[in-house]
Amino acid sequence: MGMYAVQMPKRVVFGVGIEEKIGAEAKGLGAKKALVVTDAIIEKIGVREKIEKPLKEVLEVDILDKVEPEPTLAAAETVARAARAAKCDLIVGVGGGSVMDMAKVASAAASNPEQGVSAFLGANKIANPSVPKILVPTTAGTGAEATPFALVIVEEKKKAIASPYNLADVVLIDPTFTATMPPKVTASTGMDALSHAIEAFLSTGSNPLTDSFALEAIRKIANNLEEAFSHGDNLDARLKMSLAALLAGMAFGNAGVIAGHAAAHTFGAKYKIPHGVSAALALPYMMEYNAVENGVKEKLAKVAREMGEDISGMTGEEAASKAVARVKKMLEKLDLPTRLADLDVPKDDLPGLAEAMSKEKGYLARNPRKIEYEDAVKMFERMWSGE
Repeated sequence: MGMYAVQMPKRVVFGVGIEEKIGAEAKGLGAKKALVVTDAIIEKIGVREKIEKPLKEVLEVDILDKVEPEPTLAAAETVARAARAAKCDLIVGVGGGSVMDMAKVASAAASNPEQGVSAFLGANKIANPSVPKILVPTTAGTGAEATPFALVIVEEKKKAIASPYNLADVVLIDPTFTATMPPKVTASTGMDALSHAIEAFLSTGSNPLTDSFALEAIRKIANNLEEAFSHGDNLDARLKMSLAALLAGMAFGNAGVIAGHAAAHTFGAKYKIPHGVSAALALPYMMEYNAVENGVKEKLAKVAREMGEDISGMTGEEAASKAVARVKKMLEKLDLPTRLADLDVPKDDLPGLAEAMSKEKGYLARNPRKIEYEDAVKMFERMWSGE
């Protein structure tokens, strides 16, 4: 028996009608002034109003709605300055993964006026505990509401700010807030959640607790993502996807992600491909690469079973390849790219991408099978051609 530790948000409230709860949650945190961190889209779909109105009844509210998708270090510094200027004692993040990440940056910046965002990069670099934060996800995907990470793009590479201070004080999940996601976004964010769950499950950093989160997330996504994609108004499917994203976030927030994300971060940032799309594309290739390892075959057989595949009487090999095939089939059904060639990535770029991937030491250290530069080249060649 090993020793295990997991970190999670302090409080999670989920269900329909979350806006009725937010005032009480803000008061419970003793707040006098909130800064709502969001983006322009959230206003368009009417979610911002649902959160802002009840907050204004109980405290002063400032709005920062300039968050850009896949934020760069410069964009994060802008958020940090705004958070310090607002002099607030509560941050409320309403939006997708990028907004959650910037809400974390805002809450760290507000209580650490002498640190620039670049000083936060890495592990445990935020000096003072962050200002309290409430996170309200509007996608069922990144799981950022549940993790201690905030991601920032630095010189075309995603870098993480990892700190327990990034964990939310309260997470509010209302599946109706995700019902406005267009099918494309439903697909990519849902597959992002699946990649978090499967990578966390295969990670050498996994433990029995993160495994239970990961497997439940995998089951819920396999059963509900295609339905949420084709029938966006199916609230039951939306609720299960929201829970799956949260569970996957709690899994990878502790176990970490592995080679799939090491690959996705390199080509995603370089070609401005949404993170969910790149993580989804890398997922089956990463599973296949790791499947030869002892212990991984058994895990992938479990994945196949959770995804509803009948694996009775199969060898570990056959069951594992069932899991890989099922993930690839999901990508096809969701109209997501299954090869880099479809994304107009030039074949000549593969060695450079492989080199960048092999430098992602943190992710690769938790990958069950060793990956050297040559292995990364082979994996990228497969991802490019779709074999």
